Amino acid sequence: MVRFAQIIYNLRFLIVSCILLITVFFGLSIHIESDNSIKAWFSEDDPDYIKYQDFIDTFESSKYLIIALKSDHIFSLDVLNYIKEKTDELEAFNSVGKVYSLANANKITGKQEVIEIHRLLSKLDTNSLHEIKKYALEDQIYKEYLVSLNGKFTAIVVAFNDFASERDEVKTVQKVESIIYKDKPKNVDIFISGDSKLMSVFNKYSRQTQVLGSILVILIISIITLVLFKSLFITLIILLNVGICVCWSLGFYSIIGYNFNAVTSILIPLILVLSIADCIHIILYHCEVGKDINKETAYIRTVKFITIPCFLTSLTTAVGLLSLTFSPIDAVRHFSIGSAVGVMFAFMITINLVPFLLTLSTAYRTEQIDKYFTAVLMRIFNFFKNKRKFILVVAILVFFASFWGIKKVRMETNRLEWFPKNGNFYRSAKIVEKNLFGIDNMEIVIQGPDGALKTPEILKRIDSLSSEIETLPPVKKVLSLSNYIKKINKALHEDKAEFYRIPIDQFLIAQELLLFTLFDGGSNELDSFVNSDYSQGRISIKTQAMSSEESIIFGKTLDNMAKKYLSGAGIQVNLTGTIHLYNINLKRLSEGQIRSFTFAFITIIPILFLAFRSVKFGMLSIMPNLLPITLILGIMGWSGIALNNTTVMVASIALGIAVDDTVHFISRFRKESKIKNCRLDDALKKTIVSVGHAIIFTSIITIFGFLAFSILDFKPTREFGLLISLAMFFALIGDLVVLPASIIQCKKRFWIKK
Repeated sequence: MVRFAQIIYNLRFLIVSCILLITVFFGLSIHIESDNSIKAWFSEDDPDYIKYQDFIDTFESSKYLIIALKSDHIFSLDVLNYIKEKTDELEAFNSVGKVYSLANANKITGKQEVIEIHRLLSKLDTNSLHEIKKYALEDQIYKEYLVSLNGKFTAIVVAFNDFASERDEVKTVQKVESIIYKDKPKNVDIFISGDSKLMSVFNKYSRQTQVLGSILVILIISIITLVLFKSLFITLIILLNVGICVCWSLGFYSIIGYNFNAVTSILIPLILVLSIADCIHIILYHCEVGKDINKETAYIRTVKFITIPCFLTSLTTAVGLLSLTFSPIDAVRHFSIGSAVGVMFAFMITINLVPFLLTLSTAYRTEQIDKYFTAVLMRIFNFFKNKRKFILVVAILVFFASFWGIKKVRMETNRLEWFPKNGNFYRSAKIVEKNLFGIDNMEIVIQGPDGALKTPEILKRIDSLSSEIETLPPVKKVLSLSNYIKKINKALHEDKAEFYRIPIDQFLIAQELLLFTLFDGGSNELDSFVNSDYSQGRISIKTQAMSSEESIIFGKTLDNMAKKYLSGAGIQVNLTGTIHLYNINLKRLSEGQIRSFTFAFITIIPILFLAFRSVKFGMLSIMPNLLPITLILGIMGWSGIALNNTTVMVASIALGIAVDDTVHFISRFRKESKIKNCRLDDALKKTIVSVGHAIIFTSIITIFGFLAFSILDFKPTREFGLLISLAMFFALIGDLVVLPASIIQCKKRFWIKK
């Protein structure tokens, strides 16, 4: 390593120049684009995603807004005129595919063999208000969909065409909101929900994590390094180094074409925190060896000793992050690759840039290492020396007790619960759910031969299935082709209630459908529930927000019910919809978590064995690194923190980071123990006093850096920051207390001789 250190010292100006040029290149390549849509979680060739896309292509886009209007006078002239005006404006908007509201709802009246179809609000005056209200509140399709049972809420549902990017979707939502709020009657309150609003809010919190989270981390790094080192020069070195690391990482991430989302938005703050560790170890070691020697010697000695430990720590962290590529979820895999590459970039930059910058000034060398931390470290040394058996017994008990909590860990992907309960989106979604229909949906897609959905037998089965689904607790509204056929049939029989049923004559069904589709509005409505040759249809089930466990049970119930009613009819049945996809996502999260952590463990631990070239030290490194992970998972179970798209990454990431300080501790201990006539206690004391400072400094910055996430509004990011912070705290205890206690306890059996 001496030759390597000498080479990079001789080439230091060239290397730093190249680093700056590459930084400019990556900086110009940065392009941050967000995507929190369902596409972020599924690959394009995923069979379930393909089915979902086929459903959208056949019926309508999953991009929609629910605009709920509340008023004690919904059926007044000013409110209905407002609805009519806004419906017309939205229908003329370029990005809008369809609009559903009382303004374009179809009113069907008729006599035998003759029906009349016209807009519910086509004749809008004082005399017609009572009739409009009566029809809307009694119609089986519109009540609890376009109007609440108490008549105080109504909905304008806006279905969009596909968007080129999420940025376009966010801008479109903002434009629609500006249209809706313009000229709003004073007695009307507006609540906006739906998938497109959800994506808009997701985007807001992704930006919050990227911008506010990064600013908070930078402030924390600046304050803590200034307090710990008492040197503005060293603080500036650290900030410059982490800034370049983030620039490289973002540039690379942009070049390979990945987008940001609720998961990958933590990439910037994560790289900021992770790039600190090597930097601090280099600075403190340089301070230690740089006394009374020239700059070149200090540079070479620092690089000679610190390169291998820093490389190993970066490698283990990168492996922990790369283990997440075993996740079947695209967003997690993208985060895994981007962050792992970022960590290795940080190593290459830090090992070349920081020693170079330290040679530019000697002012920082006059600062002594804080005596307070030295005193704390000596107390720690005396504690684990005298209480080693107690420490190891407690560690073992905590390790096994954690498994009781691990059994309680649950998965949760209920998106609504991720947002602040006092926020506008959560409040609006709950109001829509309570008074109109659920913001979540499942879809049963029915596929048969041409004309299958005109046959009485199949339509009756669909109707029976829909009726039973309506009895399930989470269901708010069920709509299918059968609703329209019953409605038309009733109108053809002078609106008699007993004729609200499926006709037994297939020819009559065909005639009813033909009459309805002759009217433009009728054809437009049917297009949302059946294709042109009547071979494919949907049963749309609007549900209230459910926990993941409830949602999975509900999905299985729907699947069994659909098979029960439609088996033997030559019909294929598939479940799809956003909730169904998130149920699949939940199962894959669980499987991916197990695979990722297993890969991280069976890769990182052997790396330690090889790095130390010792089975003994490899074995000793296992306990202090497994303990924080099991304890964190146990805390998740005890406290009710669920595994979701973000917290599912905690175990693998924490293992990769926790190993870092173990590597530095054991590397320094082995260096000290090689000194002639050095006793075990002396070697441990020197290790604790020297590398202990770096371990405490990096842990403080890492803990408080991740704690910055805990003040953000987005729940998964907040919980991720809290859990990683706790893991780093437990890792600190493991490295400074459990590991040295294990070394002392095992000295006679393993390698130390007095």
